[in-house]
Amino acid sequence: MRARIPLVVIALGLGVGVAVLGVVAGWSIPVVAVAALLALALGAVLGQMLSWVRVTTGRLARLEHYVNHRLEALKNDTSRRDDAMGKNIVEIRGKVNDLKGDMRRQSTERREARIHLQQKLDDQVALLESFLQLQRLVSMPLPMPRPGTWAASEDLLLWLAGYVLEHRPRLVVDLGSGQSSVWMAGAMRQAGYDGRVVGVDHEEQYARATEDLARRQGVTDWLTVVHAPLVEETVGGRAVTWYDQSVLGSLTGIDLLCVDGPPAQGVEQARWPALPFFRDRMAPGGRIVLDDMIRVDEQQIAQDWLARFPGMQSQSHDFEKGALVLTLP
Repeated sequence: MRARIPLVVIALGLGVGVAVLGVVAGWSIPVVAVAALLALALGAVLGQMLSWVRVTTGRLARLEHYVNHRLEALKNDTSRRDDAMGKNIVEIRGKVNDLKGDMRRQSTERREARIHLQQKLDDQVALLESFLQLQRLVSMPLPMPRPGTWAASEDLLLWLAGYVLEHRPRLVVDLGSGQSSVWMAGAMRQAGYDGRVVGVDHEEQYARATEDLARRQGVTDWLTVVHAPLVEETVGGRAVTWYDQSVLGSLTGIDLLCVDGPPAQGVEQARWPALPFFRDRMAPGGRIVLDDMIRVDEQQIAQDWLARFPGMQSQSHDFEKGALVLTLP
């Protein structure tokens, strides 16, 4: 109702104004009446138009407010989504980088594994070639088993047999008897000279096993196996657990000493007493072969021997388990 009051006021004001103007101008009453009615109608139309303009303006204002509100909400929502998307992108990039890092590590590990396996395969092929060459150099009436984990490796066996064939040592002492003793005895038989290998073992069952292998291969004339149990004693001024010296004391004039025993069995530098005990029992220019040079104990033993007995020449061999050959002056 209040919204229509301005319309009525405008219409009445315009009608009255026209009527007064007509009277003043001297119009006739009918003309004044018609003019007043027309002015009243025109005022009503103008008032209605003003009302529509006001209503439309209000609606436009509300629409603008609504649109601005929605735009602000949309802007805030877009900003939140952008922030969330940015965090997701950062997280995804981090995961992608982690995945790339894992893939690189796995690729490196696979490559290293392939190299390691290839190296192991090459080593086994080289050992097999050494074993085949050993069999061609030294003939045996019966097949010889391939050395196991604790025996001398095929490459060392080949070197020992070749040394015997070339240098013909008269007396060889093999600490830690086994296949190495049998192969060197076989090499002496092959070379056709009167040499002797003395294999030493701390376990009687292993000594008997070596004797049995020598008997079956027909090399007992060149090989003697002795059982020397481990005892606590003093060698070179040091308290040690080593082979019983009373069993080994008669060995003199040794041309080749092979040190592949005794096993450590919790004793540090278990093979250290070998050279201090046998040094004065070695022949001039005699040679000492120390096996298992890949181990720290044997490396320390070699250092001590070289310092304790100056004048020796040394030569390292890159065998499967490493070996050091010392030559006395």
